Amino acid sequence: MCRPPVKVLAWFVGLLCLSAGADVAHACTCDSISPAQSFARTQYVFIGRVLEVKDHTWTVDVDRVWKGADKLAARVRLLDVYKDMDCEFYFEPGRAYLFFAIVAKSSRYVFYQPEVCNLTSALRSKRVAGPHGQVWLEDLIVENYGPGEPPRGEDPWKRLPEYDRD
Repeated sequence: MCRPPVKVLAWFVGLLCLSAGADVAHACTCDSISPAQSFARTQYVFIGRVLEVKDHTWTVDVDRVWKGADKLAARVRLLDVYKDMDCEFYFEPGRAYLFFAIVAKSSRYVFYQPEVCNLTSALRSKRVAGPHGQVWLEDLIVENYGPGEPPRGEDPWKRLPEYDRD
């Protein structure tokens, strides 16, 4: 009986492992986008603080809005439609973020979705090119679009019965 050398077997097993894992890891690759492009292509731009995290759903208190203030409520729910993918989001409770979002699921109770390949980021975490050098992204938004405004939309979740809120 002919037995292959151990090195050949090890090489073959390694090759199988690499090829099996190739379908599992897909990187979330995005083209570079400017703050102006990011602002133009989204429905909502706002700063909010994450209150609660539950299964890739976040409850966020909205502070300032630059785009969509008439529809955003003071408290919104964000849904991660990229859960279990390389593009999934992670937001920390208590931390404030600049969100670039779209409607993820609209019915009686609206969920918003942070846009993948957009500039959603924690405050004071992303520097971008400004007219006078590098600036914080949120400072550039204020410089270009003004101070923002409070959200004015009605919160449909307030009408949800207590027993359905979980």
